Amino acid sequence: MYQSTIMSKELISSGNFYVEAVSAAHRIPKTPNKYLRYANEHTHDRLVCIVSGKCKFDIFNDNPIIAKSGDVVYIPYNIAYSSEWDENEKPEVYSINYIMKDLNGYRITFSSEIMKFNNSDKFITLGIFKECYHAFSSEKYAFALKCNYIFLKLIYTFITAENSQNHSKVSKAIEFIKANYLEEFSINDLAKMCNLGECMFRRCFKAELGTSPIKYRNELRIQKAYELLVSENYSVTEVMEFTGFYDASYFNKCFKSRIGKTPSECKQGH
Repeated sequence: MYQSTIMSKELISSGNFYVEAVSAAHRIPKTPNKYLRYANEHTHDRLVCIVSGKCKFDIFNDNPIIAKSGDVVYIPYNIAYSSEWDENEKPEVYSINYIMKDLNGYRITFSSEIMKFNNSDKFITLGIFKECYHAFSSEKYAFALKCNYIFLKLIYTFITAENSQNHSKVSKAIEFIKANYLEEFSINDLAKMCNLGECMFRRCFKAELGTSPIKYRNELRIQKAYELLVSENYSVTEVMEFTGFYDASYFNKCFKSRIGKTPSECKQGH
């Protein structure tokens, strides 16, 4: 039996911990998909993000946890539990398995039981889960380091969400774009997220970041494109399409404006 330390803001702030392993998965379970896990059957903790559907997690007491679309559930490594998906809904789920320890080698856990994060922002967390899954399943260049970075970003989001005090009117939109910059979204979606009208949202966003939401998203896409190009694993066309650009001349223009070279020049230089 491992000795455990409970996760806290103080522990995260101290930096006295390390991530031993991270992996990610994406599943579309067949309902009802009844599953039983025995205590200490696995060595990893698990974070589960419910994209759609409804699942009952039971730790064999009188208080099962019902998780639905948008919820994030934490499952510690050392407990027995059962899970069952609702047959009336089509489920989809992302998960991250990990081992985190403090400097004494003790496991770091959120809780001794299954818990649901009631304060998580589903728009932001889903984007981070997707990003981690993509890095784990698709990227070849330093993917393990990238997964650790993304996982820590998720932990930071959870640990600070409850007491964070950000007075920015557009902070939720900014975080959403950071987590979902490879996805398509509208200005109206972002404005609603911040409870603002489109015109007011555009003004507030420009006042805070000095650029428009679309240009900000493109900057993140171009940075991602640069990372993929210098990894030497992808062609210019593959990188362009993966990062959401479907016009080569526009992609080249944005890339050179941001990086100072064309995509082909960066590719040839490495």
